[in-house]
Amino acid sequence: MTNKLILTLMALLLASCGMMSTPSVEQPTPIPTFASADSTAQDPAANQVPALGGKQSGDLLVWIFSDPNPPSRGDNTLEALVTDSNGQPITDATISFDIDMTNMSHGRNVTAASSLGEGRYSAEIHFLMPGPWRVIVGIERAGQLTTVRFDFMVAW
Repeated sequence: MTNKLILTLMALLLASCGMMSTPSVEQPTPIPTFASADSTAQDPAANQVPALGGKQSGDLLVWIFSDPNPPSRGDNTLEALVTDSNGQPITDATISFDIDMTNMSHGRNVTAASSLGEGRYSAEIHFLMPGPWRVIVGIERAGQLTTVRFDFMVAW
């Protein structure tokens, strides 16, 4: 009985010191869906989702979108919306997507994106398997390269 009491007290002491708490895990970036470039919604703001997955790097704001959503194993379309800090579309950039799993590297896999206009850039991407992935959006303009990283889960 004394051993059980000592073990219980030790467990309570460790828990109160935070030694038994689970570490916090950063949540993946949500990847919102987007209206296709062929749709009537040509205004990037019409997606009404930039707050979900947007990130800032320097004076650039970048959002990524996926079709299908969530991204799934196999062929997907990734789209980036790139604006300046005032919300004006960046139309003079060369954009690339570098995708890789975060828990098991598959090597460099860079795909050039095509401009859709209005600061939107798109590329066809193939995810080899479900799990945690990262896309690094490379934005080259005026001889400067800016990168923005997005972590997310790929579904079956």
